[in-house]
Amino acid sequence: MARKKFRLGQSREADDLDGGEYYQRERKVDSKRRQVRAERLATEVEAHDPDAMLRLPDPSQWEHLPLATIRQRHSQWVDLLQGDGSEIRATLAGKLKGVKLVCGDRVYFSNSPIETVEDRLPKAQVVAVLPRRSLLKRGGIDDREPWQLVCANADELWVCAAVTDPPLRPGLLERAYALALDASLDFRIIVTKRDKASPKDTLPELDPLREMGLPIIETSAKNGNGLDEIKALLQGHAVVLIGHSGVGKSTLINAMLPGRSLKTGDISKYGTGRQTTTSACWLQTPYGGVLIDTPGIRTLSVRGLGRELLRQVFPEFPPEWIEDPMAFDPEDEALDIPYPERLLSLQRLWEEMAARNPNQNVYR
Repeated sequence: MARKKFRLGQSREADDLDGGEYYQRERKVDSKRRQVRAERLATEVEAHDPDAMLRLPDPSQWEHLPLATIRQRHSQWVDLLQGDGSEIRATLAGKLKGVKLVCGDRVYFSNSPIETVEDRLPKAQVVAVLPRRSLLKRGGIDDREPWQLVCANADELWVCAAVTDPPLRPGLLERAYALALDASLDFRIIVTKRDKASPKDTLPELDPLREMGLPIIETSAKNGNGLDEIKALLQGHAVVLIGHSGVGKSTLINAMLPGRSLKTGDISKYGTGRQTTTSACWLQTPYGGVLIDTPGIRTLSVRGLGRELLRQVFPEFPPEWIEDPMAFDPEDEALDIPYPERLLSLQRLWEEMAARNPNQNVYR
């Protein structure tokens, strides 16, 4: 009797899987469990703990081991920066399964007892993570992945916005400010490519943020404008840089850290930036501080953040507007709003902060 062939990826005979009789042979208890699970997904949002992925195991039993900082996270291992400035590549211990490590985390590690054949392979193992002084995160895709972690133990968040190529988007700056408030980080706006605009261009898009008193530094990596001010602000601080692809984060870092030569990219034919940084990287500077370079982003989700942050992001609006901004029309001239686009942005963020899992139909 000839054996039936299996399809790639299947663990049962193909004919059995394709036929309806396979499901008839399914045990009643399995059939009922599958039906209940499907009904739950179709009628209600399952209970999720959004902070579960942020909890860290107790590291006290590992205090005798050496400390290091995660310089960069890869898919299968991490690059550690040791106290003497040297680097070592490490894997993650099994006990850390499910723990979301991120650039900037302080960890205990043990040296691997085996000799590796290649220098690029890990020579150590991370066994514990210290509590984080701060954690910058943005909203995730759905309730099963509630947060996307950006970096840990930073002091300030600087959002880079180009004058042009790609165009300056105030909405991104407002979202970045909300994330900084959530992580209790100081916030600053770095305007890049200032040389590409006329000195007479005052960048009116930033006027609402100027009136709020947010610090704004206009820079140009080409002629060096603003770089000395940035170097002075870096002293003794760990600063994370975020922004759209193509705004010039890597170019700015190259101008401040000669010899680093981070890869830079041009604008694509669609008018968007080309991503050159693939994962967040912890960069020591000669000015006594740290720059955390991050991949270019398309958007910053505020899903899951508390709406109370909106009072600080949009301080010009009365409290009753913050509580229910959808009740007001930005095009209503009777409201006499100096910047109607700010009300539109408030409405977008207000709705997004309360968004539920888009992968589950809660109205059936």
